Amino acid sequence: MRWFVVLSAALALSACSSSSGTGNDASVDAADSRAGDGAAGPETMVDSARVDGTDVPPDPCEGLGPECLPLVERGSIKVVYLHGTPYEMGFQHGTLLHEELAAGVVEIQEDLTLSTMMALAEKSGLVELAMERSLPEITEECQGLVDAAGDIGWTMNHCMVLNFGDAVAEFLQHGMPEGGDIQPGCAQAIVSGAATADGATYQLRILDWALIQFIVDNPVVFVRQPEGKIPHVFVGFPGNLSPYTGMNGKGLVSASNEVSPLDNDCHDSVGVSHVQLQARILAEASDLAEAEAMVKSANHMTLELFGVSDPTGGEIFEMAPAAVAFRKQVEGVVYATNHFEAPETDAHDKAQSKHSTLRYDRLSQLLDPGGKDSLYGTLSPEVLVKVARDRINPYDGTESPGSEFDNGESIATNGALFVVVFDPSKLRFWVAAGALPVPSQPFVGFSLGELLGWPGYEGATPEDIL
Repeated sequence: MRWFVVLSAALALSACSSSSGTGNDASVDAADSRAGDGAAGPETMVDSARVDGTDVPPDPCEGLGPECLPLVERGSIKVVYLHGTPYEMGFQHGTLLHEELAAGVVEIQEDLTLSTMMALAEKSGLVELAMERSLPEITEECQGLVDAAGDIGWTMNHCMVLNFGDAVAEFLQHGMPEGGDIQPGCAQAIVSGAATADGATYQLRILDWALIQFIVDNPVVFVRQPEGKIPHVFVGFPGNLSPYTGMNGKGLVSASNEVSPLDNDCHDSVGVSHVQLQARILAEASDLAEAEAMVKSANHMTLELFGVSDPTGGEIFEMAPAAVAFRKQVEGVVYATNHFEAPETDAHDKAQSKHSTLRYDRLSQLLDPGGKDSLYGTLSPEVLVKVARDRINPYDGTESPGSEFDNGESIATNGALFVVVFDPSKLRFWVAAGALPVPSQPFVGFSLGELLGWPGYEGATPEDIL
């Protein structure tokens, strides 16, 4: 749980006590320095033209250095390569996706709801909060993005609101700590061992919000190689620097689901944005245990859950300012929608919404051994795609029409904008995106090892799952 997501989902969104974190730990708390201060960015791109005045196609990498790779397209999905310091990666992002960012700015300006909500975020002090509490690498990357795309109206406020997305969304919906609730609809499942056909670990991630056409039209796979950090991939959209879905080169997968608080007092204005924390996990954690340690040491601002896996298995991390819990796999299965299940955290979230429990119960029917329609023991990437496309109401057995986008009556019909299946052990993943209904689209295969050009991964890109 957005450049556009918070400006649309947070922006159109997006028994509790005060923080029980470890205090203002700078490693996962606020930035102690503002990015871009005194930083020298890449040279400004110049117009491309022949000496004789004949126009030539512009070089998308001009001014970005010899390691720059131009974006490529796989169907409707753009693949964007970023490398270097946070500032350099932001500048590359803003240059390579300049036109797409410009279209987003226009959409915000022309949409009354989005422009009003952006103004509300600024007036309420949330931009200042984002600037104060953001991790330094996120702020630096935003500065690079703004320096590359400021000419089309992309501002630091846009970037900070978007990439402090989970906190902004919750505070706009439920108030600062002391609205009409846009219900998120994400779902995740991690399966391994006896649950799968080959004993391997797989993770399904469905990113569900309200219809945000900009995101549907502009899916991006960001291949990120940060200086001195673990290479990783984000599945997102232009302007997205803090991820909702990703995998790193060690085979660690992490994805986030929003959870609504019991009341406003569950929030804490001191702490870390979960989507920013997830960015740091993907860049620094080598396995599930290291990711869990980072979450334990963090000071949490809002309620969120992560589905996290590595080649050995996975867990659901349930996080609130007052409590954190880690739900383990049971017989090789664990899953989550938009509410807490662990005893430590269950008292802090809002009473479970109908659609969250409905999807959770349908996952139980499909994944648990002995479930009504159990696929246990046969699970694979192809079978998880069938789970993502499931349109059955678990209570009355009715099937939603194939054209339905968001009726809250099944796993596949709660507003899916992306669906991703991960294979951590082989660094493979499949992405459905780019048209509605998203779960019905082909799942385009990718190999992170091959995208990074690593030896031994030549030809490792898997076939699409149709």
